Amino acid sequence: MFDYIFGLPMHALVIHAVVVFVPLAVLCSIAYVVRPTWRRTLRWPAAAGAVISGVTAFVAAESGEALQRRVLAARAATTDSQLLGEHVEWGDRAKLACFLFMVVALVGLWLLRPPGEEASRRHSLDVLVGVVVVVAALASLVTVVLAGHAGSAVVWHGLA
Repeated sequence: MFDYIFGLPMHALVIHAVVVFVPLAVLCSIAYVVRPTWRRTLRWPAAAGAVISGVTAFVAAESGEALQRRVLAARAATTDSQLLGEHVEWGDRAKLACFLFMVVALVGLWLLRPPGEEASRRHSLDVLVGVVVVVAALASLVTVVLAGHAGSAVVWHGLA
């Protein structure tokens, strides 16, 4: 199911969505948290970005496992298994971090309302929710960057 799309390995196509949407979703979510006056504008882009980030990270990890099986079957002798193993580990971490970011961001968007929509709320709860959203966002970004770096090391190993 997560193997090929239009005759090409799905992983090679989906990772580009992850690389684009995770940073955009992170920026939208952080801006939503730190700029209450922007919340009305950023609510739906941040929510859509968080969902797209979680879904594409999941598809990237699953399609990566399908690609890994094909690569090891066809090119086991020429593939650096240690580098590939590091990439798989970071990919799994990124999948988890992006899923957690998706959930935390959606809960944060629900709890942190734009000015004028809020009932009487405590400021400390807003700060706590904001910090959790920012930490989850940054964790997803860092793990995606490290997974991507490890993946490029596998692909370009021995060619540079």
